[in-house]
Amino acid sequence: MSSTHTTNPGFRAYPTEQAVAIIRAIAEHRWPMTINEAFTLRDQFGWKPAPDDGRYFVTPVSSGNEDGNIGLDFTNRNFVSEIGFNLSTHFPPDAPPEIQIAVQNAYASYVNALNSLYRAGDSESDQIVASTQWILPSRASVTIAATRGLVSATVESPAMTDLTEAEQRYFDEGGEL
Repeated sequence: MSSTHTTNPGFRAYPTEQAVAIIRAIAEHRWPMTINEAFTLRDQFGWKPAPDDGRYFVTPVSSGNEDGNIGLDFTNRNFVSEIGFNLSTHFPPDAPPEIQIAVQNAYASYVNALNSLYRAGDSESDQIVASTQWILPSRASVTIAATRGLVSATVESPAMTDLTEAEQRYFDEGGEL
């Protein structure tokens, strides 16, 4: 694995090509993915498992804190529902302007690369978070999100994508939980 690139002191982000390779390895994996297959990917990426629970891990862009997780399927805990991880170092929302610019540049670079690969994703943004989501032919989904101080990625299993869409339809139709 290549190392992370640094554009500002303390800010680290995966180079775009490496981030896309990691995202593709997870998103384009055969689903359902077992927890052991997810652990193999985690180790392949050089992510360090937490000593008490290997579903949580530290990535090379972390400041030493656990910044990734492997979610388990609610109906069968041998399968993965999602894998979430940071693509950059996490700074507080009041990060200096140069960090905010680096975060936004990294986010734009990842989104452009994934748009080229998967077609244009669905983007949303507000004052706090910008995000773009792609739903792949397998029904796995990829979401890249950015705040003022962080870029992160989440890959959801096809089953989780279906559940998320069903929940959204329910609320769109005026349902309540």
